[in-house]
Amino acid sequence: MVFSFRFYFVSAADLLDILSNGNEPDKVMRHLTKLFDSMAKLKLTEERGVTTKIATAMWAKDGEHMPFPSSCDLNGQVEVWLNR
Repeated sequence: MVFSFRFYFVSAADLLDILSNGNEPDKVMRHLTKLFDSMAKLKLTEERGVTTKIATAMWAKDGEHMPFPSSCDLNGQVEVWLNR
């Protein structure tokens, strides 16, 4: 399955928020519905009660849960990890 993010559909304010919070996936998640069809939230792993930057699944707007075949690293530039 191939996803493509689409920065051209978001407002300038949303784009600025996404890019300035690119190192904080939980803050970028509020914009996922604007970037992807039906993706609303990512499931991030936790280690010793601390949320990591590793996603293992996603939720659709309608609540459907879909695990990823392998974990997704959310480190680095936001436009890079959104493509992963």
